[in-house]
Amino acid sequence: MADEGFLRVNFDPVLVRLLREVKYLSLMDIDVPERASALYAKVNVYRTQTGNLELTVNMYNDVLATLLNVEKPLLADRIKMMLDSLNPGLTSLQWNSENINPFINKAMKIVTEVDELVKKMKDNVRKMTDIMEKWVKPLYERKNKALPAEDVEQTHQALVGPRLEDIRNNGKEIHRLMKDTQDNIKPDKKSIQWLSYQDYINGLIIEGITQGINGSMIFLKDQLSIQYNKLHGLQPIFDIKVNLQERKVMFDPTIGSNDRDNGIRDIINKIVTDFVSLAIMMPGRIDASQNPAAASNNGDYLVEIKDQFQLFVSINQITAGLNEIEDATKAFIHQYDDKKFLWEEKLENSFQDFLNSGNSFEEIFDKKLQATRTGADEDDQRIEEELDSFKWMGEKILKDVVTRFPTLDVFDEKIQFLTVVKKQISEMKQSVDIGWLRVNSLPLIKELEKTIE
Repeated sequence: MADEGFLRVNFDPVLVRLLREVKYLSLMDIDVPERASALYAKVNVYRTQTGNLELTVNMYNDVLATLLNVEKPLLADRIKMMLDSLNPGLTSLQWNSENINPFINKAMKIVTEVDELVKKMKDNVRKMTDIMEKWVKPLYERKNKALPAEDVEQTHQALVGPRLEDIRNNGKEIHRLMKDTQDNIKPDKKSIQWLSYQDYINGLIIEGITQGINGSMIFLKDQLSIQYNKLHGLQPIFDIKVNLQERKVMFDPTIGSNDRDNGIRDIINKIVTDFVSLAIMMPGRIDASQNPAAASNNGDYLVEIKDQFQLFVSINQITAGLNEIEDATKAFIHQYDDKKFLWEEKLENSFQDFLNSGNSFEEIFDKKLQATRTGADEDDQRIEEELDSFKWMGEKILKDVVTRFPTLDVFDEKIQFLTVVKKQISEMKQSVDIGWLRVNSLPLIKELEKTIE
């Protein structure tokens, strides 16, 4: 027996060499001593016995080598049974003992049963991890064309629903595998050994859920990176509009969150919530029946998942992508700043301000009177009398009437300015891609053209 507890079959090398020599001497028809011949007569027996013992010892050593620290206490009694069954071979039996075959058969039967049990435990854990590896596939699927925001959300819901149901069924299978392990081991369900093993499986499940959620988040984080989209030449995800709402240039839907819960940030947040819901897809915690504290967490793994640092990092990266697109779209809106007067000012007020910028009738009349001066002494009196008469008449018949108007040159200048603005608007791109957004500016362009007319 090695120091680590491993065993090896000790078939004397001298005996092996003796049997080999007898074999070759017999082939050459050379007489061999009777005792050696008697030993060689049992060569097939020795071969079978050593073969079975090698197989038994290998299984025993494999059990010791592969069992984890959390698994060994569960099988402590079975490990002792194996060692007890092998102990006669370590202490008293020799190759010529009478009862060596019963010893080998008994030891082989016990060790085989334990080896199969360990393989069952290991196989069930492997199946669990294989199931959870499938959860890494993103729960969000990007289409190869831009879609209206409501279509992006509906398409996602149509995809994620069946996927989450599959994960729920996967959870049921994990519970079934755990039950299979329990039925085979038959542990004391309240023992510290079994509770520790449950905690080990819980750790695997929490890791599987975390990796599943993070796989989706990392994928989404890349989709929301302007640089990633540019590098890979991807089509935009959302097709949104920009138009006039309440005398403001606004995106429809909004880039940020809004009261209707249909902004781009709202939709992305709902997609992320679907990712996190993986933590509640298990039909219950593995340790729920023996751990009241665990059962009180709504029977899911949400509390543990929220403490995972890598998910915190991924959420921050997704938020950074949303902040980046908000900044980019604000810069897009600023290109219209020099045309704010078209929507910030009411048309009637703007026209009235334009008219008020001209001279009043009184100022025009006075200017014309000044032009009639002849240099005579009575000019001042005449002009003053005519101005007083004009004011009196104006108060009578021009009440509430616009008495100011620009000159024709000013009208022409304003018309020329608006003509230039109209041309600028007509030359604006009707569709612009900003990272993962396609912005349709046609509604805004039409509204501005209508206003400028």
